[in-house]
Amino acid sequence: MADASEAGPAPATHNIVSGGQTRDVIQGGVVQIYATPSPVRSLSALPPRPAALLGREAPLAELLALLAPDRPTGSPTAIAITGEGGVGKSALMAAAAHEAHKWFPGGVLYEDARAHGAEGRMSVEELVGTWLRSFGIPGDQLQPHRTGLLGQFRSRLREADEALLILLDDASPDEHIGPLIPPDSRHRLLVTVRSVPEDAGIAVLRLDTLSPQDSVALLEAAATEPVPQAHLDEIAALCGHLPLALDVVAGRLRNGDDSAQRVLSALRPPGERLAELDPVRQAFEASYQALADPDARMLRRLGLHPGAEIDAESAAALAGVSAAEADRMLRRLTRAQLLRASGSEGRVRFHDLLRLYVDELSCQEPELARTAALDRLMAHYARRAATADDPWFDRERGALAAALADAVDHGRSAGVEPVVDHLVAYLLRRSRTVDALFVLRQGAVAAQRRADHRREAELLRTMRRQYRALELWREAQSCAEAGHLARIRAGVRSPELDDDLGEQAAERGDHAAAAHHYGRAVRGWVLRGDRRRLATSLLARADAEERLERVQDAARSYQMAVAAADNSGDHAVAAYAWLKSARCAAHRHHRAHQHQLLRRGLAAARRSNDVRATIEALALLSEAEIEDGRPGAAEQLFREALSEADAHHLPLLRTRLLAINRPWLKLPPERGSEQAPPARPDRDAQKPPPPKAPEPPVESAARHVRPVLLRLLALPVCGALWALGCLAGALVHGGPVALWLAQLALAGATAWAARRVWQQSRGSRLGDLTAVFLHRFHTLPATVLLAAGAWAGAAGAGVVAALPLALHSAAQLWPGLRERLRSRRRADT
Repeated sequence: MADASEAGPAPATHNIVSGGQTRDVIQGGVVQIYATPSPVRSLSALPPRPAALLGREAPLAELLALLAPDRPTGSPTAIAITGEGGVGKSALMAAAAHEAHKWFPGGVLYEDARAHGAEGRMSVEELVGTWLRSFGIPGDQLQPHRTGLLGQFRSRLREADEALLILLDDASPDEHIGPLIPPDSRHRLLVTVRSVPEDAGIAVLRLDTLSPQDSVALLEAAATEPVPQAHLDEIAALCGHLPLALDVVAGRLRNGDDSAQRVLSALRPPGERLAELDPVRQAFEASYQALADPDARMLRRLGLHPGAEIDAESAAALAGVSAAEADRMLRRLTRAQLLRASGSEGRVRFHDLLRLYVDELSCQEPELARTAALDRLMAHYARRAATADDPWFDRERGALAAALADAVDHGRSAGVEPVVDHLVAYLLRRSRTVDALFVLRQGAVAAQRRADHRREAELLRTMRRQYRALELWREAQSCAEAGHLARIRAGVRSPELDDDLGEQAAERGDHAAAAHHYGRAVRGWVLRGDRRRLATSLLARADAEERLERVQDAARSYQMAVAAADNSGDHAVAAYAWLKSARCAAHRHHRAHQHQLLRRGLAAARRSNDVRATIEALALLSEAEIEDGRPGAAEQLFREALSEADAHHLPLLRTRLLAINRPWLKLPPERGSEQAPPARPDRDAQKPPPPKAPEPPVESAARHVRPVLLRLLALPVCGALWALGCLAGALVHGGPVALWLAQLALAGATAWAARRVWQQSRGSRLGDLTAVFLHRFHTLPATVLLAAGAWAGAAGAGVVAALPLALHSAAQLWPGLRERLRSRRRADT
């Protein structure tokens, strides 16, 4: 016989029968009847109210409006607060629950789903079972399967007398939200999720980081002693205005032994920042671990991207997938709050702290995989830049410049050349001269590391032009010296060298030499069939001819430049050619023709998007309108030129425009000039300081001097010294004196020819041909002298004298052959 104390707990009404059994007869002994216990309900599970909620007034008001009981019929009953880890979703949910629980007299259910927790996420069955027990349902009356549990839960919600608020923290949008949406519009389900739910029936509240002002206010409230405003601003920026990071730092500031300066010193090194903000790293790690393998791999590869924003094509290149697949991956990562959308064109970016975390992930990639991904990215940029328009460059110029710098810094300089060319062309069209110099510097450094002296010389020449445009004369001279030596070291007499020599002659004021060198460059470009470079050389030759007052020749060269530029599609060169043709027309007093040419130049400049050409055309056309007696039209054109200079931040060009005396122009006073004292004339004449430009990639031009001297003079000098010794011996002991005099003369002529080929001054046509022949083919006269020495009985000495000249000839022919081989390999590639 059992009594109640031995029967154990009885969760429901039931009977216990005890006694013995005799065959088929059951004899009842003691019958015990247990009364049904009253159900235990626990429907007031509010999470703790946050101590402070700075900067969340607007999201809190929006959330309360979604929770309000007077919502229109059909309004969503499920609300999801979404945002990246550490943005403060749980705190906002708790604050809203404490404000809104009065609207839900039926009670509050709360649970942490731990979707990103270390303990593992709760299943829907576990959640529903927990809440059903909160309604007072005993555990042995819970249905054993998911469908039955959800049916019980929904029945309880329908049967509830009053509205309930259901809170679910750190939920999984795909697993937790849909099954738990209340069937009754009286109730509300409020969840926090990191990934944005795709169900259109769920109201989504996206939570962003704090504003800079609210971030500083949070830190200031936590500090136990005054902190300089600059320090607070910097700490908030280093924390990325992320509430979790700010809370970590605020905890340190509450400690009187930890100063703001010490906190700053710990946060400033990018590689140490996440170590100081370890809870933030843990939040990011949890989001990363929740990703599928392909998306996790994509995230690691995105950490290799050097720019601030990433598009689908760049992501596809890094990951080695198609652009469509990359776009789908980027959308999934954005839903998971690991990327942020940047505009409506599918571009994405990282939060600053998340970028540091992804950089750590990318460092875990194998070195071969990292290098292959970055090579694919550079190849993608090279292909895209070749056909891209200016709006694409507007979006990608920062990423392109960063990718170039990264490739050069890490020795991957093979694929930077096409990117440099197209990016520099765009930057110069936009008059971003300083930015173009930075890119040119990267290209020149890459050429130096590849020992591509021809390319190095070409880039240094372009840099010299831009330095001169910025009036940085020292830097321009450094590029000129190093560039010329690089051309000599390249060993190929090319049209580029003639252009370079012509430009340097023009800078010295030797316009006759400039016209000569540019003429040789024109012939070279014609032979190569390069119409774009031909147009540039024709334009420069015409300018030199005009300065020599050969107006007819200059006008003819300008027209040829226009034709070549139009054929090559170079509207900027065509614009300058039209404008300078107008100057020739003005010399001949053809006013109508001059005006027509200026209009054509302005139209070509606008087609080219070249800001400087457009401003120059507007200014010249303005002057022509004044000379024709139309001051109103002139003022309108000149104001447009000033507006273009201001819009593109060209203070030097604006100063030059204003330096010209235009009494008909009435400009408004500069801002603040009413209070400023009248300036002295010498102060008015001061120019604005030159912009900060990079140093030329020329530590010293001397690094080229030794190879240049070796190439040009070493071997001829050796031959001359040997011939001189043999001549002395012949004079003392007898021998073929005439032979050694001829050998000595040939060695001297070879040295003269080498200098003449690479000199920077003008020479006659006959002298040029003679120098080129001796420079390249002095082996032929050396062979004749060798035969003469054998006839005179001095074959051995003659061989020794001829050998340095033969080696010298081979050294001059090899660069041209090497350049042809490189060009063939590039064409095959």
